[in-house]
Amino acid sequence: MFNNPYYDLSVDEQTITIKIDKTGFDYQELTQLLNYLELKSISQRSQLTEQAAAELANEIDSTVWSKVKSKLDK
Repeated sequence: MFNNPYYDLSVDEQTITIKIDKTGFDYQELTQLLNYLELKSISQRSQLTEQAAAELANEIDSTVWSKVKSKLDK
């Protein structure tokens, strides 16, 4: 494996382990990167089409708006 002074990467059958020199990375930025990687992995496994996602988003928007509107009308 490639030798990097900032991190050590190891892989076994079930996991990938990353040990990172904390002086080289900001914890919050690293957390954001890991969240991005998680979302990317989920989207790659998803069978939801863009059209279905757009329809779902519109349905959610309509539902939320009707609830908000009913509160505003009171």
